[in-house]
Amino acid sequence: MSTPTARGTAWVTLRQHRTALWTALFLLIAASVVMTGVRWWEAAASDRAFCLDVTRSERCGTGPWGHSSAMEMLRLTGMHGSAALLLVPLLAAAFVAGPLIAREFQSGTWRLALTQSVTPVRWFTTKLAVAAVVVFCGTAALVLAYRVAWDPVAGTHDLGWPDRGVFEATGPVLVAYGLLAVAVGGLVGPLIRRTLPAMSAAGLVTGTVMLVLGSLRWQWIPVKTLTGPFPSDPLRLAPEAFLVESGFLTADGGRLPHDACWQRTHDLGDCPADLDITGRFADYHPYAHYWQTQLVETGIVLVLAAVAAYAAFRIFRHRHA
Repeated sequence: MSTPTARGTAWVTLRQHRTALWTALFLLIAASVVMTGVRWWEAAASDRAFCLDVTRSERCGTGPWGHSSAMEMLRLTGMHGSAALLLVPLLAAAFVAGPLIAREFQSGTWRLALTQSVTPVRWFTTKLAVAAVVVFCGTAALVLAYRVAWDPVAGTHDLGWPDRGVFEATGPVLVAYGLLAVAVGGLVGPLIRRTLPAMSAAGLVTGTVMLVLGSLRWQWIPVKTLTGPFPSDPLRLAPEAFLVESGFLTADGGRLPHDACWQRTHDLGDCPADLDITGRFADYHPYAHYWQTQLVETGIVLVLAAVAAYAAFRIFRHRHA
């Protein structure tokens, strides 16, 4: 009897929130179509690009449907899309905590489910399992669609791989934040038991975690350092490198900020002798650190999600088992 009961509870959950699920599915399809459509437009425009010989000089077509227009639209899609995807975990946490769980307690309808030979823990587990599957599949699909649109404009203004939003939207860390959101919602909902306060609290907790981890992520992997003599040409990093800090080296091994000379002479190449500058340095993250940081942060977020889920079940069992 346990298997049919579990399936029935899951079916009731899906049917109860079918409007929200259909809306989420529509938005998912629309976002995927927009991102892949703009990417297809850019690829097609690139293939059709041609140059007209005008007075012995070549001018490439840049009309409203040309390649440059497609690239600009792709860049805007990448910028606004990455910002929008940051909201997905917040919305997931708010929905799980509020309409999915807290509203059941607030209205008392959760007791009706228990009359169908379903234990409180089984009811709660099914709710979170359904939410976790939906959020996992949805965020994974969005990440794949975003990467399709982002690849041609990677590294342009505000679309570098370490930029906030782009980093989350292009890797598994966004999926991990989605699962964390489900766990946080499952923890907050039964504690607060009122829809709107639970939604606000769950969104705030999830957003705070995302903000804190995002500010710390580039400290988990040690930076690489490039050095060179002074005076000489400025240090040259690979175009895809993420510069963390740069400046001058002194004879005693100390470091000075990159504007140390400018503050004294208003000339970056003219440094006073008393500064005793002997070289330059640049601390940076190569692109190889992208996946390392993604995996480290994903692991941290999944651990936090597991802790939140464990706490949610312990509290729920203590109150309702």
